Amino acid sequence: MSGKYGFSGGIDLPKTTPAPKPRPKLDDSSLSEAVKAGADLGFISREPATRLKPGPKRKEAQDKVSIPGPKRVVDDFRAFCSTRDLTLWQGLELLLKEQKGRSG
Repeated sequence: MSGKYGFSGGIDLPKTTPAPKPRPKLDDSSLSEAVKAGADLGFISREPATRLKPGPKRKEAQDKVSIPGPKRVVDDFRAFCSTRDLTLWQGLELLLKEQKGRSG
């Protein structure tokens, strides 16, 4: 080997192109006219929309429990909550309060 990395005469690297020229500043009025024209034609913003979670504002810290179990038990619990018009967490809380009342 007669050179660095086995290239005796070196290698030719491609020429780099100069950095692109900065964009010219846009006039705010022309930009707002363009946005209005786009909206009139049915174009919508590509900016991400702020999404709020549905439902009431949370008044206390939230957590999640996932408990796998027999389908019959899960179905019974869901039916228990449904017939009492409770969310799953409300049904769990009700059962816990009832249990606490029996043992206390």
